[in-house]
Amino acid sequence: MENFFTISEVVKVCDISRSTIMRLEERGLLTPAHIDEKTGYRYYDNHNINKILQIQAFQEMGLEYDDILEYYTSGGGSFGFLKKMEHRLALIKRTVDELRLWHDDKNHLSFEFIELPDYVCYARSFTGNGFPDQYKDMYDHCHEAYKKGYRMVPTEPLFHMRTYDEYFSGIPDGETIHYTCCMPVEPDCASEETTFIPGGKALSILYYGDFSHIREEVPALLLDKMKELNLKHRGVVLGMSPVAPYMGREIKPDRFVTRMVIPLKE
Repeated sequence: MENFFTISEVVKVCDISRSTIMRLEERGLLTPAHIDEKTGYRYYDNHNINKILQIQAFQEMGLEYDDILEYYTSGGGSFGFLKKMEHRLALIKRTVDELRLWHDDKNHLSFEFIELPDYVCYARSFTGNGFPDQYKDMYDHCHEAYKKGYRMVPTEPLFHMRTYDEYFSGIPDGETIHYTCCMPVEPDCASEETTFIPGGKALSILYYGDFSHIREEVPALLLDKMKELNLKHRGVVLGMSPVAPYMGREIKPDRFVTRMVIPLKE
């Protein structure tokens, strides 16, 4: 058995428990290179060890056993697995972008095309007089959703949604605006109270700086970019909350971060 490893050796090399190795076998993710018919002892080879290490890497990326099994059973050709990896990559990039702004502490804005996921949202319409009202309504809406037992998707931000035409109409400060507060919830929480918002390609502007400039500058910049690239919208604009430390009880007006997103027609 010189070419094989005992389960004790695999435990040491992979820093893994015996029970986890057995669980991988039960899930169809691992097959010993050899099982002694008389003793029932399991033996593993280099391929087994490399696979265990790869599985551990996938788990660190947040993938579940079923996702990983799909990858192996498809020979790496699963489109579903690819989409999940792309979504995780987009999440990491989004968070890194926002954290970098906080670290650099410089006024910033940037455009990019992003791929929005499908959303199942606990959503409700409100009217208010600007950001303070939106912030309060979003907070209260989130509290209401939790009270009702909805589970928020931890990887997705809260956002408010306004019609495209109203967002770019230049409503003066103090006048009433209409918006919908949206809390992405786990798909199995879908009910008559939830709304499905399809994903797809979108134009995003990430802004960091003085809050007072958002109402004046961001809409004009977005509209100019839409015209410049001859893009077709889907009728709404999403204002996404950040996913970084500044999503606390107080947001300093000169260190405000927001991402405005315009879903696009294909």
